[in-house]
Amino acid sequence: MNDKTLLFFLVISFATTASGDEYRSKINEGYEYYKNGEYNNATENYRQAGIIKPDKALPNFGKGAALYRSNDFEGAGKEYGITIDKGDDEIRADAYYNIGNAFYETEKYDDAIKSYINALKINHDDKDYKHNLEMALLKQQLQQQQQNQDESQDRKEQKQERQDKREKDQKEQDQKQQDQRDQERADSEKKEQRQQQQSADDQQMSEDEAENLLSRFEEDEKEIQERLKQVNIGRSSGHDW
Repeated sequence: MNDKTLLFFLVISFATTASGDEYRSKINEGYEYYKNGEYNNATENYRQAGIIKPDKALPNFGKGAALYRSNDFEGAGKEYGITIDKGDDEIRADAYYNIGNAFYETEKYDDAIKSYINALKINHDDKDYKHNLEMALLKQQLQQQQQNQDESQDRKEQKQERQDKREKDQKEQDQKQQDQRDQERADSEKKEQRQQQQSADDQQMSEDEAENLLSRFEEDEKEIQERLKQVNIGRSSGHDW
């Protein structure tokens, strides 16, 4: 995003080069470092200038600009905020604008819009303020659309997850019931097999018992026949006498 820093510092720099005091020296050195892209050195010079004259807004503004160029947008926003508390309307308007830029870079478009509006309240006609406000409003709209799409996608995914879970639970329940039926069927078959075996065993025992009875009957019959023979023999011997 375009900021108001460079033009502002040019004006301040030329206005202060005639003075040789330490404060203005630090401001000018900070500006020279800033122009050359040496933002850490620029930040340090503005910090020292702020120690020399803590009531001045310019050191905080310059430090905020250097931090912004270093992509430390949070740190830049804090320095611009201090500038607003200390500065006049002109520097306050640019500070609000640059705070908006810092928010814009971190995709905090709601806060950026508020900052741009605050800048326009002070300077109604600035084209850069209006342009960046329009950009922030567009980005806010796109961000909201993306959030809505993400939320919609999240809801779809959550719905699908719930559906998948219900189907999984149903399959597990069906499988559990099937396993139970299979177990009951297996138990029934085993019981039937045991009953059949028991019946076969009982039948075998009955046949064995019948065979034993028949065997004993035959032995008894043989014994009876032997006795009858002996009786008959005895009778025959009596007639011979």
